[in-house]
Amino acid sequence: MRSHRVLNTVVILGMVLFIYFIFAPASRAGVLYDAEAKIIYEDNVVGLLSDKRGGAAGMTGAMGAGMIGAMTMTGGPGQKYTGSSSQSSGDASLDIFADLGISTDVASDTSLFLLGSVEHTSYSRFTEFDSTIGNASAGVIKSLGDIFLARVAANGRIKGYNNSARNSSAYGGTFTLKEKLDPAFWLKEIYEYEKNDASSAIFTYRGNSVSIWAGYLATPKSTVLLGYNYLVRDYDQPSGFRVTANTVSLGLQHEIGKKWFIDGQYDRQMSNSNVAGTYTTDNIVSVGLRYSY
Repeated sequence: MRSHRVLNTVVILGMVLFIYFIFAPASRAGVLYDAEAKIIYEDNVVGLLSDKRGGAAGMTGAMGAGMIGAMTMTGGPGQKYTGSSSQSSGDASLDIFADLGISTDVASDTSLFLLGSVEHTSYSRFTEFDSTIGNASAGVIKSLGDIFLARVAANGRIKGYNNSARNSSAYGGTFTLKEKLDPAFWLKEIYEYEKNDASSAIFTYRGNSVSIWAGYLATPKSTVLLGYNYLVRDYDQPSGFRVTANTVSLGLQHEIGKKWFIDGQYDRQMSNSNVAGTYTTDNIVSVGLRYSY
């Protein structure tokens, strides 16, 4: 019930900001829009963190959201945790993502934003992991001099899966700090907290993740990305169950036309839990076409 109250708070905050944006001077308001279709191949699909695959946290979208993961849990409390599926572990999936947001300046170095997004993932064979996730974010972006940019956001999510036991609502927050150290080089650090309340307690968890990313403008139209993400999820059941995931990522973004990009990325993800024999690795390769406004 608490997640629903917090989710309602995020919605109310979003409505307040939306009304503010309506009456804000047009010269101070802006529109944020991103859409991407991406093909992903994983050599070890294991599913429990399938809503956080890959490591491209914060690289696309208005300020991004972190994506990483893989593991699956079968059965109920006290039953065996398994790191993989009974099927062959490799599979391809299609991921379609779009977000739409508005922002407005409230001072020379501060702006407010409201962002809504939807993401749908379809697997070729592991259809039990197919998902549709809607997200709403509201927050503030502040410049701290010429180098630093800080962003704080409150998030609310609704998640739907083919496996209805995983259907959930979630809330949390994100803090991002970005440093532009050179016209061609930047760093970004991201912390995210998420409380996920699922239909089944097996899939209810508290999650914390920390990421660090570097971007280098290798050519006027190409950016090389290097990142690392550490994720921890503590599940309600079985008692004391914890999943951890470390992901190292290498990516390339290339502008092929005005506001059109091709994104390619490789993620090496290493997942484990506090149950013996559950260590897994997943090599994730993705190629996407993105429009960013």
